[in-house]
Amino acid sequence: MKKRTVVSIIVIILVVIAGAGVLITRREPGLDQAGIDSSQDSPQEIRRQAVGVVSTDYRTMQERVALHGIISPWAEVNIVPKIPGKVARVLVQVGDEVAKGDVLAQLETEELALQAKQAEAALASAQAGLARMQAGARPEEVEQAEATVEQARVGYENARSTYERAAKLHEAGVMAGKDWDAISAQYEVAQAQKLAAEKTLELVRKGAREEDLATAKAGVAQAEVAVALARLSLENAAIKAPIAGVVNQVNVQVGDMASGAMPVVNLVDISRVKLNLQVSEREITRFSRGLEVAVALDAQPDVLVSGRVSSVAPAADARTGLFPVAVELTNSDGKLKPGMYGTAKVVIREAADVLAVPERAVFTAEGRLAVYVVREEVAYLTPVELGLRSDGFAEILSGLDFGDEVIVNGREFVTDKAPVRVVERGITQ
Repeated sequence: MKKRTVVSIIVIILVVIAGAGVLITRREPGLDQAGIDSSQDSPQEIRRQAVGVVSTDYRTMQERVALHGIISPWAEVNIVPKIPGKVARVLVQVGDEVAKGDVLAQLETEELALQAKQAEAALASAQAGLARMQAGARPEEVEQAEATVEQARVGYENARSTYERAAKLHEAGVMAGKDWDAISAQYEVAQAQKLAAEKTLELVRKGAREEDLATAKAGVAQAEVAVALARLSLENAAIKAPIAGVVNQVNVQVGDMASGAMPVVNLVDISRVKLNLQVSEREITRFSRGLEVAVALDAQPDVLVSGRVSSVAPAADARTGLFPVAVELTNSDGKLKPGMYGTAKVVIREAADVLAVPERAVFTAEGRLAVYVVREEVAYLTPVELGLRSDGFAEILSGLDFGDEVIVNGREFVTDKAPVRVVERGITQ
């Protein structure tokens, strides 16, 4: 019995010693065999996703729209002669700069000069007839009146002949309406001169009465109009520039017949030019005269030219449904050529000091826009409402506060309330 008790005691002692050895050989939590902290390699820490964050901040946001258009001259004039005639001289060539009033081409003037002299003579005759009527008729005055009638008759016959020839051309569609109107006017003037001369002769023979004097005075007035018309035709033989600009086309040469049916010269003003845009109804309300515009040329996309909106159409084009808008561009160096293409970059709205985040922080979750906000190394899915977007940033209207840290890198591997490890801060792009 005593021997059995001793054996039991020995077994208990051995069990205690074995347990102590196990305790001694076990490592303490967080330490390796060398006593080095290994907590960073714990399974919980390995599951944390590494992310990059940026803090929400205030910035100025701009809403821009890019519109394509074509450049045209500020002004363009197709110059046609006011009277028909043969070209005597062409004084300009393509590329010449001209001032307003400069002579571009000259028509022959011999016939016009004769017509002017004829009108002046008729006026002198009418004036003399009126003077004689007022002074009383004498035999020699009667002869003078008869000569005036003959002269007026010859002028009338010439005008009638010209009128009849022109009528055939007009009916055949060869003569422009403007030229026909001028010849018709000359015919009517000649007819009126003839009638006036005949009436003057009648008055001279009968003696002056009050009503006769009134008629003679009207004849003088008509003759004065005829002189003015003849002189104007002579002046219009010099085809002048109505605006300052550059000669774009010359369509005649010496010896050609010029008429209102075809422009003689095409003149453009490119000291400033227009970029013609077509704007949709959604954007047109943002445009107004004076709005600043930056224009990039297709030929030089890296060069921006500043301009201002010069006109906004009040109604849409019936064919396109778009609103024509013109942007004025200065062109003192002449490098902007009509026909070039350009893109207008228009700031149509600007907001200062608005809360913003990089656009790449925003994504769609369950049909709503959202971001991940990091608080105490945990990512929280946070719905947001956006406003303006520009330059890679989005305006935050609601959902975030100033200084909130949002994930911009690594969010694809994050879920709501997932633990994360921030490895980068202050990333903006």
